[in-house]
Amino acid sequence: MNMVMFSFVLLGFTLLMHLVFVNVIIGAAALTVVMRYVAYRRGDAGLELLARRAFRILVVSDLFGGVWATILTVLMAGLYPSMTAIFTYDYFYPVAISITGIMVSIPLIAIYWHLWGRINPRLHSLLGLPLLASILLVPMGFRYFFAGMTYADPSSALANPVYPPLIIHTLIGATDIGAFVIAAVLATKGNLDVRGVRISLGTGLALLPAQAAAGGYYYAVLTRYSPYVAGNVGGPLLGYPNGSPMVYPAFYSGVALAAVLGAVAVYAFYASLRGEVRRWAVIASGVLSEAVMLLMEYANDMARYPYIFVEGSGGVAASNLLDSLMPIPLGAIYIMLASSIFFVGVFSAAFYYAILRRFIPETEE
Repeated sequence: MNMVMFSFVLLGFTLLMHLVFVNVIIGAAALTVVMRYVAYRRGDAGLELLARRAFRILVVSDLFGGVWATILTVLMAGLYPSMTAIFTYDYFYPVAISITGIMVSIPLIAIYWHLWGRINPRLHSLLGLPLLASILLVPMGFRYFFAGMTYADPSSALANPVYPPLIIHTLIGATDIGAFVIAAVLATKGNLDVRGVRISLGTGLALLPAQAAAGGYYYAVLTRYSPYVAGNVGGPLLGYPNGSPMVYPAFYSGVALAAVLGAVAVYAFYASLRGEVRRWAVIASGVLSEAVMLLMEYANDMARYPYIFVEGSGGVAASNLLDSLMPIPLGAIYIMLASSIFFVGVFSAAFYYAILRRFIPETEE
């Protein structure tokens, strides 16, 4: 593996770790705000409890998502300073949108939690609207970078044709993942919330067809505006015999896992309708939803290699943007990063689980 491939994969790995948490944040935020409002309208204490638990999952995920976002930013600035400069100059408005969302969402998360049960339920429900809007601003800004890398057309400014299907696909998928992960977390508790599991699974299942349709729409747009990426993703089965063997097997695997996810989630959902919780199936639904996201995101991003910005059948190569001023032996970099990633990964998984177990009580609140 050369330095270009290594840096590309390293940056991609960090992005995927970040997205594992970001998708839960977006999904949990959407479900929290909706369930809180419905609970207020119906006077449903059980649904309000589910909303509180979903919000706690959001808070914990936001902590870890922020850590990986910092790692991603540092790596991008260190490995690809030219790309970072392009983003901050040519994509100033998307950057500003995302930063605004981050700055506004952090205090709103604290305010929303602190005022829960302390102010009029109607006012608290309405407070969820700016909270959700600020959280959605973050992916709405940053996802524009990916549209720009996939279809590098500076003249399109904020009208990149790849962006609308990409952000639709992203937001529906994130809400879907959030629903399945919430159900999975609830299934790990000793005091099972059968209704909460049923609502979360039902939401995830209801969004699966929409997510599939959004994915098809996004791929159709890719075939028109970025055939290089579409070809690497689609491979031989979709009429691209020269597709990258590093990419299309991941895409095919993602489609297969999505079908498995649907089957497992249906089984778990129908069990919940009978008042039963099949823990393994519910937890598997959450894990599978994240696995599908990882495979699809890998395929979407790796399909640009060896380019950072794709233009037609070519583009701006990663080697042209890579910082080559670090004369460190590649073997030493492998060892340092592998050990760091391993220990950070183990610590993150253990700490995330520990916080979830502590932060979401077994008993009614």
